[in-house]
Amino acid sequence: MRKYRTYKVLLAAAVTLLPAASCVREEVPVQTGGVTLRLSLGEVLTKADEPDLLVAMVSRNGNVVARYPGATSSCLSMEADAEGLAESVVEFNSVTAGTYSVYALANTAGLDPATRSAFLSAGTRQAIEAVTVLPASGSPSYAGGAMPLSAKGSVTVNAGHNGQVLLDLQRVFARVSISFKNETGGEITLSDCEVTLKAMNPGNGYLFFRETDTVAGSGDLVISRSGDIVIGNATSSDYALLSELTFPSEAPLQPRGRRYLCDIAFRIGSTPHLFEDLPVHDRRSADIPRVGRNQHLKIETRISKKEDEEDVTFFFDVVDWVDKPQYIEFN
Repeated sequence: MRKYRTYKVLLAAAVTLLPAASCVREEVPVQTGGVTLRLSLGEVLTKADEPDLLVAMVSRNGNVVARYPGATSSCLSMEADAEGLAESVVEFNSVTAGTYSVYALANTAGLDPATRSAFLSAGTRQAIEAVTVLPASGSPSYAGGAMPLSAKGSVTVNAGHNGQVLLDLQRVFARVSISFKNETGGEITLSDCEVTLKAMNPGNGYLFFRETDTVAGSGDLVISRSGDIVIGNATSSDYALLSELTFPSEAPLQPRGRRYLCDIAFRIGSTPHLFEDLPVHDRRSADIPRVGRNQHLKIETRISKKEDEEDVTFFFDVVDWVDKPQYIEFN
């Protein structure tokens, strides 16, 4: 059984109660402690063997109080466990007792330099959550799979108490792909495929998840491939290159609610097929109103025979993006 790598962040907080200073007037003890962040590398889903890591801790009043890398933090390496899954540990020292928000990034080398700089210079929660991410320069670098991941959570530092929270680092993108299944009873040749998903391609997206996780305004997401591919009967050909990344988006508001529409064109042999304004809805005919980060919109195209003519049926489905990405380029 194939194993896929996943990222998880484990935050543990411990605090000690320092004795009062010896003086005439009784001093209020200062509570300080440490925070340990554990990054489980495992068999990394995004193919980054040594993902770089950035972390920011934000106090309850909204100010950034500690960072990794930073003067009060350090990174330790841990040996692989019995299953061969490596783990890195980041420690923060001298943390004042309280509740903190934690923002973590991995694979930051894949970020646009302006995005990375904006996160590193942000001094408040508001500034961090306003950071948007652009496609990296030379986007084919994402074909290697080392896509930026992000997560946020909270940790509480209390006297005499160890607190911990487990965070999943997730891709900041969504994925769209199309596959074809031949049910005609014979071999077919497919060519010149183009899919246009209307209003499903924002120019950028937020680095960290937000309750409203979409940036206003979206262009069309166009996925295309020229050339021929031969598909045997009862087999599915998942176009590795007919797959794109996109930022989270929300479908346009239609008279009956939010709905994406798409156009799909291709040739079977010399016969062209064009389908326009297809509603993007799931197998229960419910409209798909949005595509979120770390989700995968799958378009399955089934081609069969009906009275000596090709009969084409489309299925749309949004699932959590858990399969290994390959040869994905940003549109």
